[in-house]
Amino acid sequence: MKARTWLTGLAVGAVSLTLAAPGVASSAPVVDPGAAKSPEVRTIETPKAGGAGLVTKRDATGRAHSVRPATPLKAPAAVSAKAARSATSKPDAAAVAKAQVTAVAPYFGARPADLVAESSTLSEYGSQTRFQQVVDGVQVYGGEIVASLDKSGALEAANGEVALATYGTFPAAGQADAAKATAQDAAVQAVATRGKLDAGKLTAKLQGPRWFDLGLMTRQPGSVAVPVYLYDVTGPGDVRWQAMVHASGQTLLAWDMSEHLNRVICDADRAIIQTGAEDVRCGTVFASTRAEGEAPSAVQDVNQVYEYFGDTSDTYASLGTDLTELIGVDYGDGKGKALRGTVRICVDGGCPFANAFWNGEQMAFGEGVSTDDVTGHELTHGVTQHTSGLAYLWESGAINESFSDILGEFVDLTNGSADDTAANRWQIGEGSSLGVIRSMSDPTQFNDPDRMRSANWFDDEFFQDNGGVHLNSGVGNKAAYLIADGGAFNGQKMLGIGLARSEVLWHETQKVLTSGADYGDLAEGLRSTCAKLAKKKKSGMTKADCAQVELGIKATEMDFEPAIGKPAQAPVCDTAGAKTKNLFRTSFAEYPDGKVVRGEGWVLGKGEGLEGSLVDTSYSQDGDDSMLGVVTDPEGTISLQTANGTKIKNPKTYLRFTHAYNFYNVFIIFGVRTGAATLEYSDNGGATWKDTAGLDWKNGPSVDPNFADEPAAWHGNSGGWETSRLDLSEFTGKQLKFRWTGHGKDFADLIPGNWWLDNATIYTCSK
Repeated sequence: MKARTWLTGLAVGAVSLTLAAPGVASSAPVVDPGAAKSPEVRTIETPKAGGAGLVTKRDATGRAHSVRPATPLKAPAAVSAKAARSATSKPDAAAVAKAQVTAVAPYFGARPADLVAESSTLSEYGSQTRFQQVVDGVQVYGGEIVASLDKSGALEAANGEVALATYGTFPAAGQADAAKATAQDAAVQAVATRGKLDAGKLTAKLQGPRWFDLGLMTRQPGSVAVPVYLYDVTGPGDVRWQAMVHASGQTLLAWDMSEHLNRVICDADRAIIQTGAEDVRCGTVFASTRAEGEAPSAVQDVNQVYEYFGDTSDTYASLGTDLTELIGVDYGDGKGKALRGTVRICVDGGCPFANAFWNGEQMAFGEGVSTDDVTGHELTHGVTQHTSGLAYLWESGAINESFSDILGEFVDLTNGSADDTAANRWQIGEGSSLGVIRSMSDPTQFNDPDRMRSANWFDDEFFQDNGGVHLNSGVGNKAAYLIADGGAFNGQKMLGIGLARSEVLWHETQKVLTSGADYGDLAEGLRSTCAKLAKKKKSGMTKADCAQVELGIKATEMDFEPAIGKPAQAPVCDTAGAKTKNLFRTSFAEYPDGKVVRGEGWVLGKGEGLEGSLVDTSYSQDGDDSMLGVVTDPEGTISLQTANGTKIKNPKTYLRFTHAYNFYNVFIIFGVRTGAATLEYSDNGGATWKDTAGLDWKNGPSVDPNFADEPAAWHGNSGGWETSRLDLSEFTGKQLKFRWTGHGKDFADLIPGNWWLDNATIYTCSK
């Protein structure tokens, strides 16, 4: 195996799975029989098609993300007795939800036995039970389904997504401790490198083994989960990271978690905080300065935070949530379970500390930072942690940030504070030492996007903002503003439903989202939640209000993918109105088709029908089918070629095809490259082959700047379907065959590399 390369600045990628084509000779080179074999993809389940009247959202793999029946599904007879108690008993709610989710799990591609009830919440509107996908006793990161029941136990909605396959295994019991020790060191080094921190001052704590499927966290097609260890890494000041390390010891991902009624407030009096974790604790490290019911302190920050904790608690109490019970902590100081905050902290190199954060247990504030909306914002991170668990990555992280802005602003707008002026409405951070940091009514004031297809959408190719968690929160913020206050935006005119109903809508929607939710999932959550609330007179919500919510979703384009970063499309012809004549065409609708010959590693989607097989049956550019090639050998190749030659008779003859690829499966500073792709041609019937990289291409292969000494190829990931076009004019008079080849790279044995092909055509353009 070649030496593995460690790189910087890699683009986002995703993963998928496949199965080798049966009965076909391998096109890969001979491999040393003593070398370690790559693992095989193991199918978990295949998503069930159909579901008319039930499934309201699917992704590119055919997985359901949302099941929302027009009429709630009555609880199965086997749990009818428990159904009557499901709104008042968490065990009964979980039992009824399991029976309900078992019926719809096939649409998600989930095995009911893998869905373990993790928590249930009860309210006057019914119940929500969150199911965690567990494979071989190990949780799947982001693999969750939330079942929402009405008071009778009928299923109103199910939202979420699950992994469809695994690739690789965890170390055997006798090797697990050594593997974890290696992974822990790798996590520390990864955070030190990524954050430019002193590794000697970092501490890594294992959260546990996880299956990690990047397809659950991004919009990339495909689904395969790989074995990882998840670590919390903390250090001096507000250093709070998480890192994922492959069970082999290779770091895959590291991301910064810093975000900058029983109440206990402590004054750090400008003490230097080293880790932002246990050393910021209010009640142990720092003594209580003002606890519940005590007289005001001489320190203004203490009193402000005390009041803002109360304001936030009041807002959540009005929504039926006891904030102290949900996110409070007891440090054994005699104060009991309480909302806790430490104010006037400082960190090495900066005093006052110009930020505030929720550290997973309590709040911490720099001097002068405490405001009502900032406090509500940070405490809502705690609520998110204990409800949806939205990952602080990509779109789910942007929604996480948006929820904190939204609920924080609701606190600000309803607490009667002196700064609740028209000018400050929907501004975040006014009155703090930081000043206004975001505008929810007009996110573009701070260059944030206000809709999914905005030019301000941050593609975050090099993971500068955890995939855009802060900047892209503007979409959710704009939606909250429009839904509450109304207005005209992006061709839509909204009346607004007001603050009171908005508070209920967003709080209840938080309960039905899963940790990997994207904005499309948020849209479905808002729809299903509003529909539920509209049936409950006490909520004040009406069907007319839900129509306004729908306009807010439409105005902010939540059902669309971001326009920034979309793959390029090559023109068919260069002259408008030109006519085309096909010389060769295949849509990969069946195999064999007489058009192409495939080697091992290539397979059709729904055309195979092999028992136990799983491919991306719904992932095709034309909705019919596609050819999927997967590389699992770092030294291997997989090839697909035209069966016969095509005579190039005229100039302006082109080869054009649609394709998608995922060859960088993990990124940032961790160069996990799984493959690359090339197209070759032969003008002597296949006796010899030549690379087309140097020919006249539109969206052709290019040199990877991270591997500048290697030939041009398609590398990284396409982000979806793109089209490439090769000009064949210089071959007039010759007969050509073509060969698509996927090349295994350094880490294909940890995460497979994927290449989808569709609609390949050789044609001429004429006036």
